[in-house]
Amino acid sequence: LAVEEPKYFWNFPNGGVQFEDTFPFLGIGSDTENVENNGQLSYFGDPVFLGSGGSGAVFSFSPKSASGGSDSDMNGKVAIKVSWKRSRSTVEKECQILRTLEKSGVPYVEKCIGPPNEYRFEDGRVIIALSPVVESPRGITTSIQDV
Repeated sequence: LAVEEPKYFWNFPNGGVQFEDTFPFLGIGSDTENVENNGQLSYFGDPVFLGSGGSGAVFSFSPKSASGGSDSDMNGKVAIKVSWKRSRSTVEKECQILRTLEKSGVPYVEKCIGPPNEYRFEDGRVIIALSPVVESPRGITTSIQDV
């Protein structure tokens, strides 16, 4: 995949995060952990910073078409978590655990909806895609009571 110039930038104590205008993610909806062979390429745009912590930074994204327009085939926003370098394995394991919980039928747990992808702008980091993104009429919230 060709990498276009980044348009969005955030700086954190654990590292910077950047995204292109139309951001690709391989494997959404795939059951396999092998990103190279699972086919589905999805595109996202309009990132909104949701929060950061010990393992990475999380952003919400809207589905986009490959050309950058809105993608009506995907419902709702997706959360993308970008690991810090030192927490790569933690974020990979987080996705694995969430997928195991989903396969086991555990209700009311966020889903890791694709296998970890390499973060395109810095070696040693990964990204995972999570769903759902819970919208709040008051924007970003730190309390479930505010949703």
